[in-house]
Amino acid sequence: MSPRRTSTSQPAGKTLPRVLQGPRLRLFGWLIANGVGQAGAAVGTALLVRHGFDTLVSAGQPLTASLAFLFGGGLIASIVVTALLRWRAQIDAEKLGQGYVHAVRMMLFRHLSRIGATGARQMSKGAIVLRFVGDLSALRQWVSLGLARLTVSGIAALLAVGALSFVEPVVAVAVAIAVAIALILALLIGPRLRVRTRESRRRRGRLAAMLNDRVAHIGVVEAFGQEETELGRFEKLSHHLRHSLVVRSRVVGLLRALSEASGSVASACALFVGAAQVAVGQASPGAVVAAMVVAGLLAPRLQDLGRVYEYWNGALIAREKQEQLLALGADARLARVDDGLPLENGPGRIELNGVSLGAMMDKVSVTIEAGERVAVVGPNGAGKSHLLRVLAGIIDPDGGRVLLDGQDIGRARWGDVRRAFALCSPDLPLLRGSLRFNLTYGGADPSDDAINGVLAQLGLDSLVARSPRGLKTRVSENGEGLSTGERARIALARALLAGPRVLLLDEADANLDRDAGGLLNRALSLFDGTVVFVTHDPGRAATADRVLHLEGGALREVDMRHDPAANTAAALRLVS
Repeated sequence: MSPRRTSTSQPAGKTLPRVLQGPRLRLFGWLIANGVGQAGAAVGTALLVRHGFDTLVSAGQPLTASLAFLFGGGLIASIVVTALLRWRAQIDAEKLGQGYVHAVRMMLFRHLSRIGATGARQMSKGAIVLRFVGDLSALRQWVSLGLARLTVSGIAALLAVGALSFVEPVVAVAVAIAVAIALILALLIGPRLRVRTRESRRRRGRLAAMLNDRVAHIGVVEAFGQEETELGRFEKLSHHLRHSLVVRSRVVGLLRALSEASGSVASACALFVGAAQVAVGQASPGAVVAAMVVAGLLAPRLQDLGRVYEYWNGALIAREKQEQLLALGADARLARVDDGLPLENGPGRIELNGVSLGAMMDKVSVTIEAGERVAVVGPNGAGKSHLLRVLAGIIDPDGGRVLLDGQDIGRARWGDVRRAFALCSPDLPLLRGSLRFNLTYGGADPSDDAINGVLAQLGLDSLVARSPRGLKTRVSENGEGLSTGERARIALARALLAGPRVLLLDEADANLDRDAGGLLNRALSLFDGTVVFVTHDPGRAATADRVLHLEGGALREVDMRHDPAANTAAALRLVS
């Protein structure tokens, strides 16, 4: 049974944000205006060329300085305006895409942080990373290079062809037919592209998941001599990915070839149809040249439009995958992040009232007084670690309530509950960052004196002293490079510096030698809150005020404060 009740349906309000809203809507308006401006520049250039060609060639008027200045200056101005508009369109398109990607990225990360470890485990780490990297890139390409270009180039092309119909209607019809044929062919090819894109994504996801897992556990690969085996597996996955991307590139190449061909066909149509019109006296040479100019200006716009379908397919699949992430791990905890009841301060008294959790706990009831030291013992798999997480509010029980100082933590604000409890466990490793970052990750913002005091209690001051950068020393992922004992003590220091009411230790002493174990005892003796710790060490269990034995869903307790000799022997039997 899953330790936290989850739902596979997408929670209300967890759809991806709309592209065109807020500041992005204003940017889209500028892109529309840009397309109109580019169309106006193209039409102006065509009219200027037609007038100049008819004046100088058809009418035989000599080229004067004033005409040269008029035509040359006009063409230069048109070229400069067009260049500036395309430059501005590129900037606005990137702003639109990056603004949307930022909004989606923050929504995904906020949801991921709220569903917690249990929710995130429903999807592989490689797949989650792909949602933040590859899928966000696909969305940016669609918005910046697809939607934005579709808007600017589409408006420019439509208005330019419309203007061409006034200059030379027959030529305009021929150009429009050529463009329409290219677009129809692109729509026919599109479904094949979607299939190939899904296949390449699936292959990329498998490779990313395998790479992420093996890099994170490269020590296991090395310890068991599986380097060549893993190399073979990686090569196989890489080969499949390469093949799927090559197949996809064939479809993409065909789409791009069609878009480029459509521009050439449009120019050819303008040339041959225009020449035929001139031959029968239905058009002037200047009108045909102007039509050729417009067709030439259309070519790069048509190439832009040809890639829109490619970007749209990629973004469509990316949205589906990101919405799958948003559908993970919806539970009652999400509602408490913002809307839970405030958790009032107190000394740290814990009550379990009829708590049940699968087969591990069956209507367990126990009270832990403020300031007590309570050991939790029992066989492997009995649910000791789950009991700590139920106490901390990380796992919601199937039934019953957990009270902290008389308040139901299941109804309290999530942030308040997290500040009241600090959990130290091998399942909560150190993070990539500085030593200070790891020590202060609990969010209490302790002073330097408080940090140095805890470091001295746990014998970590010598580690800081021999590190050239002191508390700025970099800690790699999972604390690689530090000894197992050092990692355990830093994790314990992190929990202590969070300043909780209740300290929960899940076998925090498992990797400590005798000297370090003595330091742990000293640090706990100076902590004035409640301590609940899981241990397999009979000697450490004997130091507790009470021992709770969890097995078969039932909880049995031994009070060590009355008749210590007899009860210590009983506690030792429970642990062993």
